Amino acid sequence: MAFAAPHWVKVTLAITLPVLGVAIVRSLLLYTPAVKQPVAFDHRTHTERLKIECRLCHQYVATGAHAGLPDGARCAMCHQVRQGTSPEAARLTMLITRGAGDSLRFNKLFHLPPYVYFTHQRHVGIAQLPCQSCHGMIALTQTPPERPLVKIRMQVCLDCHLAKGQSVDCVACHR
Repeated sequence: MAFAAPHWVKVTLAITLPVLGVAIVRSLLLYTPAVKQPVAFDHRTHTERLKIECRLCHQYVATGAHAGLPDGARCAMCHQVRQGTSPEAARLTMLITRGAGDSLRFNKLFHLPPYVYFTHQRHVGIAQLPCQSCHGMIALTQTPPERPLVKIRMQVCLDCHLAKGQSVDCVACHR
């Protein structure tokens, strides 16, 4: 004897399964893998307490396509001697003084699709947009986030361009 499901069960499954399938596929496509950093960098200490501008570590933020990430030499400008009392501050100084600072490389957290044309020079250097416009409150983080604080999507860019009276022509940003 075959089991016949009631009509309401069939309707519920007919609606639920495709929606669930779309949600699963969408989450897999939008998943951002965790990004690990070589040291537990405290942005808040550097930006708020020490009042260091982003440009000191991100040297191309106003002049380049990419802001640039600090390397061991840049960290060594201040950290050849221990700064602060945290174990991580001691670890950073040890890495730098023992020569391992040469291999100290921070990993890029924010990524745009390859067909998007974006330069920090145009947005920060010329338009004077603050970092948090695109990067959220990264300057207040006390440990490196493993994922971007803000999902940079086309609608975010369009909203900003419209608010600032800038071009929303496709070829202005897409190659």
